[in-house]
Amino acid sequence: MQPIKLIYWDSSIFIAWLKNEKRPNSEMDGVHECVKDTEVGKIKLITSVITRTEVFETNLSEDVKKSYEKLLNRRNVLLLDQDLRVSNLSREIREYYNRQRDQDGLPGITTPDAIHLATAIHYGAHAFYTFDNGKKSGRSLLSLNGNVAGHPLTICKPPIVQFRLHFNVDTY
Repeated sequence: MQPIKLIYWDSSIFIAWLKNEKRPNSEMDGVHECVKDTEVGKIKLITSVITRTEVFETNLSEDVKKSYEKLLNRRNVLLLDQDLRVSNLSREIREYYNRQRDQDGLPGITTPDAIHLATAIHYGAHAFYTFDNGKKSGRSLLSLNGNVAGHPLTICKPPIVQFRLHFNVDTY
């Protein structure tokens, strides 16, 4: 049996799922597969408590809010607090990318993004899922894949599992 993976959802994934966004390249299929994997206990979904604030900044119907609450009430979905360790790490990440901005001219990291990244790193997420490609005021989170201010972290869009055919060569 494979160990359960910790998958971090950035608020952009929650918002896309709740609003049933139309995204290119079947990106929402990866989100729906992740929700299914969460429902059957294949993964543990984690996110920062700040996600709740970011999600409720968007206009959501009461039914959609109930769907969000239902997912959050699962035993294998955790809203993680921002303690002093996460705060210090998020400050470190923001300072690092502010220095980088002076060198490469790209935007820094917003405070909410730094909190998300620090939470994922601190709690040992296997992967950080996001759709954040830097269109807002901050640096693209997807561009940080593999290295967040010196900390290893896989950052990607939710992967789409391809249908695989398995053949038994003994039967041919």
